[in-house]
Formats: sequence, C-alpha cells, structure tokens
Amino acid sequence: MIIKIDITNFGSFSGLTWQKSIRDDGGSIQCFKRLNIFYGRNYSGKTTLSRVFRALETGRISSSYPAPFFTVYGDKGDITQADIVAHDYDIRVYNRDFITENLSFLINQDNGEIKTFAIVGEKNKAIEDSIVSIEKNLGNAESKVGLKYELELKRKEQERTKIEWENARNALDDKLRNHANNEIKQNREYGLPVYNIEHIKKDINTTKKSDFKPLNTTEKETKLTLLKQEALLNISESVSIKLKIDDIKKIAEELLSRTISPTQPIQELLNDSVLQLWVKEGIPLHKNKRDTCAFCRQNLPHDIWQILDSHFSKESSDLESEIDSCLISVKSEINAIPDFVALTGERFYSEERRIFEDEKNRLTEALSTYKQDLDLIQSALEARKVNLFQTVAMPEFRHDPDAIQRYAQAINTVIIQNNERTSILGEDKDAARVALRLTDVAFFINGIKYDDEQTRIAGLKKSREAANTAYTDINNKIIALENEIIQLKNKQKDERKGADRVNELLNHFFGHDGIKLEAKEHSDKTFKFEITRSGKSAYNLSEGECTLIAFCYFIAKLEEPNSKGKDLIIYIDDPVSSLDSNHIFFIFSLIENLIAKPIKNSDGSNSYRYKQLFISTHNLDFLKYLKTISSKNKNERQYFLIERNGTASNISLMPSYLKDYITEFNYLFHQIYKCRNAEFAKENHEVFYSFGNNLRKFIEAFLFYKYPSPDSMNNKLGRFFGNDDITVTLVNRLDNELSHLEEIFDRSIKPIDIPEISKLANYVLEKIYTADPDQYNALLKSIGEPERTGGQV
Repeated sequence: MIIKIDITNFGSFSGLTWQKSIRDDGGSIQCFKRLNIFYGRNYSGKTTLSRVFRALETGRISSSYPAPFFTVYGDKGDITQADIVAHDYDIRVYNRDFITENLSFLINQDNGEIKTFAIVGEKNKAIEDSIVSIEKNLGNAESKVGLKYELELKRKEQERTKIEWENARNALDDKLRNHANNEIKQNREYGLPVYNIEHIKKDINTTKKSDFKPLNTTEKETKLTLLKQEALLNISESVSIKLKIDDIKKIAEELLSRTISPTQPIQELLNDSVLQLWVKEGIPLHKNKRDTCAFCRQNLPHDIWQILDSHFSKESSDLESEIDSCLISVKSEINAIPDFVALTGERFYSEERRIFEDEKNRLTEALSTYKQDLDLIQSALEARKVNLFQTVAMPEFRHDPDAIQRYAQAINTVIIQNNERTSILGEDKDAARVALRLTDVAFFINGIKYDDEQTRIAGLKKSREAANTAYTDINNKIIALENEIIQLKNKQKDERKGADRVNELLNHFFGHDGIKLEAKEHSDKTFKFEITRSGKSAYNLSEGECTLIAFCYFIAKLEEPNSKGKDLIIYIDDPVSSLDSNHIFFIFSLIENLIAKPIKNSDGSNSYRYKQLFISTHNLDFLKYLKTISSKNKNERQYFLIERNGTASNISLMPSYLKDYITEFNYLFHQIYKCRNAEFAKENHEVFYSFGNNLRKFIEAFLFYKYPSPDSMNNKLGRFFGNDDITVTLVNRLDNELSHLEEIFDRSIKPIDIPEISKLANYVLEKIYTADPDQYNALLKSIGEPERTGGQV
C-alpha cells in the first residue's frame, strides 16, 4: 500500500511535505488508507496528483513536467522520480492520460484509435486445471501456504540479515567516524582541517601493509620535537682527526729501547733508580754553588763532580732531553683529543641530533681508548726517564684507528644530512605528521579490535548474501510460475471478449445499447476496436458519451490477465466529468459493484478486488455517493481536500463539514464566510477570486429554498434585501462581473477588489443572520465555526 507522498516539484505541486501538511486536529500525522477520497475544485491539482501514480504505472514522466522531484512511500519500499521503472507496486490509473493513450479516438476522431485488449475467453478445462494447480503451488502469504508464504519468510530473513549486517557495519563506521572527527581532525599536531571516515579507512589500509611499523615512544617524542623545530643555521665545520700516535710511537719506541752506559758507573746508583734520580736532580742545586750538602750539611768530596760526570754522561743527558721532547708531543696529543669533536647536539635537528650524539658517544669511547694508549706511552717514557740506563718495553695499543675515522666520517655525514634538512624541513614535518597519525590509527584499531569486527561483518555479509540468494531463488520460481500462468491465460485471451465486456457494461449500467464497441477482425487475423451506433461507425460523440465509454473501457480492462486477481492499487481521477446526475450515480454503482464491493468466499469470509483505492472528484453529488462506498470498516477510509493557492496546490485532510454533511450548500457557505475578512486574502486569495461564482450559486440555492415560488431572481433578491435596490444592483454586479467574463473581459486584467468583496460577504451573512439566526448558526456549526450570539458577523 501507498502510505504517503512528498512532492517537491511536479506541476502545480511545489514543496508539499506530508509530515507538515497532513495532520489531524491533535497534530497526529495521518496517512493514506485502503480507501482514499479526494475532493477539489477544477484546476486544483487532482489530475496532477493522479499523474504521479500514472508515472508509477507506466514507468515514464511527461516531458511537460521539468525537473520533477517526488517521493512515494509505501510498504514495499519508497520510490522517487528516478526509480519509477523498478518497483513492486501494481498500479492502474484512470485519468485523462489513460484516455489519451488508449482511447485517442475520443479526443481526435480523425486520426485517433481505440487500443484493443483481451480478456479470458471460453474456458478450457485442461488449461484451467493447470492454472489452478500452479496457483495452489504458489499459495499466498496470508494463508501461510505455498511458495509465496515461503517467499515472505525468506524476505523477513533477508531483512533480518540486512539489518544485522548494516547495524554492525554502521556501528564500526560510527567508531571510525568519531575517532576521525574527534581525535585526529581536532589534533593540531596532525595538521588536518579535513579528515573524515574515508580518510581513516585509507589510513587503516596503509597500516595493514607489511612495511608499516608504528612509532615507539622515543620515536614519537622525536617526531613531536621535529614539529616544533624551526630552521637552524648550516653547520660549516666538519670533523677531521689526524692521529699522531704513529709518529710518537716511532720516536718513543727508539727512546725506550736505546741502550746507554755511564763512563765510570756508580754501582750504588745503578742499583737504586730512585737514589739515582735524587742525585741527578740534586746536581743542578749544588754544582758551582756550594761546598756542603744541602741535605746533611756535610762537606762535599773534592772530586764529587768528576765522579758524577763520569756516571751521568752526555749520552744520558741527550736521551733525557729527547724523552722530554717526546713527552711534550704525547701531552700535546692528549690535550688535543677534546677538540677533535667540539660540536654540540643543540646545533642539530631532533632526528639528526640523536644520530649525532650516538656517533659522538662511539667516537668519544674510541678516543678514550686512544688516550689510554697515549697515557701508556707517557708512562713508559717517564719510567725510562727515571732510569735512563734501563730500557723500557713499548706498550701494546688497544685503540682502533679505523673505527675512529669511521665514526668521524659518520658525524660528517650527519652534518651534511642536517644541513640538507633545512631545505626539506617542511617535507620532513609532513612526513612526521603522517607517521604520528598512522601510529595513532594503528593503536586505535587495535583497541577496538578492528580486525575481529571486520571478520564478524564479513560473516554477516555472507549471511545476508545467502539470504538474498535464497529469496531470489524462491522469487524466480514464483516469477516463472506466474509467467506460466500468463502464458496459459494468453491462450484463453480473446479481444472480442474485451469489447463484449465494455458493451455489457454500457448496456447493463447505462442502457446504451445503441452505442457499441466492436472488435473487427482484419485479414491478418488481428483485431481493431471501433465504436458503432446502430451498426455504423459512430462520430460526433457527446462529452458524456465519451466519458461513459472511457470509464467502461477502464473497468473492463481491469479484467485483463495481467490485472485480474492481482493486489491492485487503483486510482480513479474525476470519472464524472460532463455527466448528468443519473449517470453520476451509475458511475458510482459501477465502482461500487465491480471494484469496491466485497466478494463472498465459500467459507463466508470477504475478499476484495483491490489492495488500495484512490478516487478524486470535483462533484459534490458524486462525493456524497462515495461516502457510502463499501469498505471493511470506516477506519480504513480517509478523506482529503486538494486546494490551489495561487500557483501551488496543496493536500490537507477534508474538513468535517464537507466530509460529514457533503452538500455543496455547506461548502459554498464556508467559501463566502472565509471572505468576510479581507486579511484572509494574504493566506488564501483563491476564495476571493472564486467569490462571484460561489456567491451566485449560494444565493440561487438559498433563495430557492426560502422563496420556492416562480418569481424572478431579481424579485427574490429584492425581498431578501428588503427592497434595497442599491444592494440588489451591487450583488448583481459582483455576481455577474466576478463569475462571467464573456462581455466584461477587462475584469480579468484588473486587480480584484478585496475590500468590496469582504463588504458584500459581511452584508449577505448579516442578512442571513437577521432573517433566520437558527439557520445561520446551523450553517456555522456545519463548517466547524462557533455559534453567533450577537454582535458583528
């Protein structure tokens, strides 16, 4: 069933939103029901609304409706103008377009035609048995039997698996969307003003690649420091280390291994190197300065200097001097070591700083070993100096000169990289942001068990696909069987039976046995429908005859094999145009007996020929009949009013006075009552444009019941208005000028005089109240207005 409709743009409808328009007095939204009656004056938008339903039936929209936009909501899914071709609703529409397409002869008798249609002809027992057997296999959902019931179960399973899959997928997407919006997009460190669920899904795919590795804590801190880093000055220095130990070793090795002997050695000194050093250091303090020992105050022997000079020879003196010179070189090299790498980490960017400091630590450690080797040389030289006459072994070195050079070169490489980083700092910051963001995403999806959820969703999707397949399989079986039924019924189809059914309706309901629809067979065994009168081709049909033939054609066409027995949604648009009151009732009888009236089943229950029925009319007499149309109960019917305000049509619930009383007299009174206040024209000026016609019809009806004598209308107006000739003239002028334009065309191009209309409306209402307050209050009650107890209208 169709539940409601929104029409954004379609013909005279613009911006119609069901949720806002169709509400009862309590504010509750009202929907279409099984039986729906529309009332609207001519040109209000009834036919335009029927064309929305016609578009669903034919799958096409007329090019005369530019940029159509509407949504039809129903229990088998919602439909927009974009998908009118594919839906599951069986709709049949009777309106002007149906007549144009199928009965163009009624519009253009020179070039038009009447399309043929066929209904089931004489019954064939074998075919009927086959159809019954297939229909039994098909069954139906309501009785819970057959393939259709099985299809309904599969549909529910399909819907359940779809909901489970969509809920799981949406729940995961919500987590991704929230993290993308609240954690990543809001984080300034990532620098992303635009970041949504599609971006985070792309990042997740990146983190799943084998070469991705999230940052550890230290790396994250380094990246964050880099983001805060400003451009640094280039480092012009480089590390250049030229070790002198090999030259020193060559000299020291010779000095330590050189052998010397005193001319006349003093054995006591040779045996005691400390004593020998003490004596040697004392010579410069005593020689040529004093004759006594500064230590013991004893006189020095007269030949002491000759004896000591023979022990401490020139050779030993030269050795000592050379050792001192070598020691200076060693100490100089030791003192130079701290200056080998004078650079500090503050001059480097964060990432290069870490590498620099690592390499510098390695170099410092290597240079420490180098210094230790220099210290060993120094110690050896000092030991030889203490005992010049005793050789000293050259110490073994532990430093690695190649490693020292390697570490120095590594530092120089870092310096180059650091200088280059200045030019690509922006790119590095971008890369750092990406690495930080991807690390964030990696930890996030790990926390929400993303992979597990994906696996679960994939399982639910497979269940949904399996349910879809099961549904499709059953549905295909049903379609195949239904096509088989159609093929069997096609064998029974007979165009002549279609024409006979139309004639039967014309004759039975309307007594038009003179007008017939004949199916004439051509030489190629095809048939052509032709309208005849008394056996001859009929032309110059009246509008009423055209209407009768068209509607009987539509009713008979509902018995086609592709319509009969289906759950049809039927829309009938204003079927009583140009008909007199008798034929209006007959049209109602046709709808009542062949569409609306229930069919009694063998078990006593009722079944219906339609799923949902829509009927629109402009005729209040026909509306009165429609009030009595058959339906399961009154709760299954809904009444609507279609009105046009300016260029826009609107749908609303039918007011109670029109739905409950259903006389044009009440309706006309309400239209006049609306015009009593000129301010109402701001909201609905249509009633003011229709005022003349409404007033004329109301006055004629009112005065006929008040004065049922054959007097002229002018006499009755005079009696009603107290023989006030001025008022009678004014009423006649407004009546005629506002309801007829044939002789006063200038009225159609001049602005309507709203104050004049309001003045006359109040005058007429006041006269009715003065003449008969009871009748006036009864009229007010019928249109839902409070009774008047006195004062102005």
